[in-house]
Amino acid sequence: MKIALIVNIAANGKVLLSENTSYQAPQEAIPLFMEVATRAGNLVMGRSTFEMLQKVFPDVKAAFPGVELVVISASTPTTDYKVVGSPEEAIDYLTEKGSVEIAVGGGPITYNAFLEKDLVTDLYFNILPVVVGHGGVLVTDDALTTRFKLVYHKGIGADIVQLYLTRE
Repeated sequence: MKIALIVNIAANGKVLLSENTSYQAPQEAIPLFMEVATRAGNLVMGRSTFEMLQKVFPDVKAAFPGVELVVISASTPTTDYKVVGSPEEAIDYLTEKGSVEIAVGGGPITYNAFLEKDLVTDLYFNILPVVVGHGGVLVTDDALTTRFKLVYHKGIGADIVQLYLTRE
């Protein structure tokens, strides 16, 4: 199973949080986000990211046609979308639906849940030229070491570096 994380990161290594009002998600990064989710046919995200997405796209289904949205949450938010309690439940659910790839779109708690269980096969990092004090942290497990190899790097827009890494 291919599991791809799509992460916007500040120059100082912090995950850019959707609720931080001092910056916005870069428009240049949205096509990659949509491409990976569309190719996978699904998008897994945490509750906070899902709630932010609902604010940006009042009709989320129309914004992500053909993409099954799965929300990971300890609570059960009121939604018409599938809600699961763990990455494994998301994987099981999407595997039963015939998925061979999973797109993970945020936020840091969800990223870490996949990373710290060594489930990630592919990483897409969009590195932005901003330094933030308030941001998420990738990998809080000091014992984790997972090696990836650089597949490509490219500039997108005027100031963003995009890296694509895959498991060795």
